[in-house]
Amino acid sequence: MLLSVFWIDNPILRHTLSVAPSVTVRWEKSDITVDGVHQLLVWVHADEYEAFEAGLEGDSTIKEPHQIVCLDDRRLYRLELTCEGHQASVYPLVVEVGGVLQEVTADHDGWRFQAAFPSEDALERFHRFFRERDSGIELRRLYEEREASGRMCHGTTEEQRELLVGAVDEGYLDIPRACSLEELGAEFSISSNAASERFRRGVSTLVENTIHPSSSPHRY
Repeated sequence: MLLSVFWIDNPILRHTLSVAPSVTVRWEKSDITVDGVHQLLVWVHADEYEAFEAGLEGDSTIKEPHQIVCLDDRRLYRLELTCEGHQASVYPLVVEVGGVLQEVTADHDGWRFQAAFPSEDALERFHRFFRERDSGIELRRLYEEREASGRMCHGTTEEQRELLVGAVDEGYLDIPRACSLEELGAEFSISSNAASERFRRGVSTLVENTIHPSSSPHRY
């Protein structure tokens, strides 16, 4: 699978978020009913929800918003897309190409999509969808998820993966540590400095490619 992070200037909720700049929206799911009604479930985080709800009233991409759940720090809304909103939604295409939306958020700066695609063609069709609609789009992260020895590498090299697994097996991450960096390096016939660099790069790659994708923009 090709794992990607995109920033997109999508018109859906653009008006609402422009008048409620402190709001963050997190997409939960989308559904298209048998009658062709396109609905979104979104979690909304805001200090004040009045501005968000007022913005919805003047948003040409949304109609019939309903608040479903109200919690202390967030609210769940069901939003029905207008025809304009439906035409701007990439969700039907993602389903068609076999993609998976892993995390989708929006604020006044635009939309951030973290998604997985089964092929380069599927990724290109996603990108082309927005280009054809003159929507701003930037690829901010792209890597291939590979399997090695039955485990996902998440962008790490084979050498980095072996060292990270060795660090766990040998007790380098235990408290207190069961082996030193020098001893860990000796297991792989490398110096302690080389082991340190390989370990740090491996950890950095895992973090950037899983729980904290890089925000540095890269053009696709």
